[in-house]
Amino acid sequence: MKKPLFNQVCIVGVGLIGGSLGLAIKKRRLSRWVVGVVRRDETAKQAIRMRALDMATLNLKAGVQDADLVILAGPISTIVSQLKCLSGYLSPKAIVMDVGSSKGGINAVAGRFLKKNIFVGCHPMAGSEKCSIRYANPALFEGSICFVTQRNAKVRSFWRALGSRPIFIKDHDHDAWVARSSHLPHLIAFALFRGMDAKYPMNPSLKDLSRLASSHSALWADIFLSNRRQVMAASAEFQKNISKLQKALRLKNRNALIRFIEYAHKQTS
Repeated sequence: MKKPLFNQVCIVGVGLIGGSLGLAIKKRRLSRWVVGVVRRDETAKQAIRMRALDMATLNLKAGVQDADLVILAGPISTIVSQLKCLSGYLSPKAIVMDVGSSKGGINAVAGRFLKKNIFVGCHPMAGSEKCSIRYANPALFEGSICFVTQRNAKVRSFWRALGSRPIFIKDHDHDAWVARSSHLPHLIAFALFRGMDAKYPMNPSLKDLSRLASSHSALWADIFLSNRRQVMAASAEFQKNISKLQKALRLKNRNALIRFIEYAHKQTS
């Protein structure tokens, strides 16, 4: 039997992403033991019942102290808080990584507080508008891209073993890109559905956007604030494009509207 990559993995935060990681790690036998740190007994029982974890605890220190890989999979503000107190609990050889959807702030805190351990900021481009372990899926990462902000062979092997393709990116570049590719589309969906009349049935276009608009409110407030400057820049650029569109409509300029739409076509090809 092939030797596992890790002896003990600790997943801190066992929701959709954390639970899917646990299921995938166990399915592929990437670790001898998978331990979870959770906030509620109910989550612990469900994760063990689903076989996403071997053991679960509500205590961060107890969960991470024997792990050789610690995965921080909670909301971004929680990850930041945990990084500030984690150092004293870890084995010196433990690798720490997170799976948050913005990287600059998390990496800065990790650099300040995790002096003795390797830290790799990661962002697997996989997920759903759901956020409970009930929706965890061991195949969630298959065929996905995972951005990594530090080069580490073991972490790269880990993501590849899950069926994901790790791509190195600087944290600033990541945050600028994800603000436009993920954070702005969610922002647009939230804004759009504030003015939508729910009494009418949704057409297919709206159904796609409704999935984004159904995303967890507290989680996305966290994400927007963690990448505030990049989201503001992306939304300002979007507003400029909306202004161009409004001007063409106001002037009844059909050619300008066609050019506006055709430029978008070029960006998608």
